[in-house]
Order: sequence, then structure tokens, then C-alpha cells
Amino acid sequence: MVASLIAFALLVAVIVSLVWLGVRALRGHSARQAERRALRQQAVQELRLRDGRDGHLAFVERVYQRARTGAKAIIVWDATGNRQDAWFHDWPSIPAGTYLLLVGTTGYGPHNHNPRVYYVRRHQVLIMI
Repeated sequence: MVASLIAFALLVAVIVSLVWLGVRALRGHSARQAERRALRQQAVQELRLRDGRDGHLAFVERVYQRARTGAKAIIVWDATGNRQDAWFHDWPSIPAGTYLLLVGTTGYGPHNHNPRVYYVRRHQVLIMI
């Protein structure tokens, strides 16, 4: 009886310790993410002030099709976290995992019947971060 209570107490202590360590790790991760986001936003603001162009920051989450005439990708807008299909015209080698300051347009995508595809030409990529 006593042995089973000690085993139970040890099990509870291990579980509580693991939960505590997990929460602590998540807090640290969230703080690092917030710091990186603040640095990105500061860089974007400085670029806007320096060259006067008003772009929007997006992350190239993944490129799902490459062709001679461009690439189809999923971008994530830094300001909102919203995902959007994008067509990078004349840029088949767009790298996944990069941040881009963009000034493209949204339109109909006949390849997937999506009315909200973001179209970008190479000159509409103001900077790659």
C-alpha cells in the first residue's frame, strides 16, 4: 500500500515536472518569435522610410510547383498570419523559407479556381530578407 502511494507520488511529480518544463520552453519560444517579428517589422519600416515604397511582408512557406514561366507557392502574410496562394511570374527559382517585401496584385487563379491568388512579378519584390 505504502509502496504504491510512493510510486503514485513519484509519477505525479514526474508529470508535473514535464508539464512545467514544457510550459517554460514554450514561453521562451514565444519570446524569441516575438523578438524576431519585431526585428522584421523594424526592418520593413526602415525600408519603407528609405525608399518610399509601401510593400507588405510575406513568408514563402512552400513552393508547390515550378515551371519555365514561374512558380506557384503558399505565402504567409507577416502582419496577419493569413496564408495565400501566390504566382511568382518569371521566377521559377523562388526560394522557400524566405521573407519578401511585396507589392503584387490579387486576382483570379485559373489553375485552382481561386479568386484570391497573389500575382507577383520579379520587379514587385522590393527586397528579400
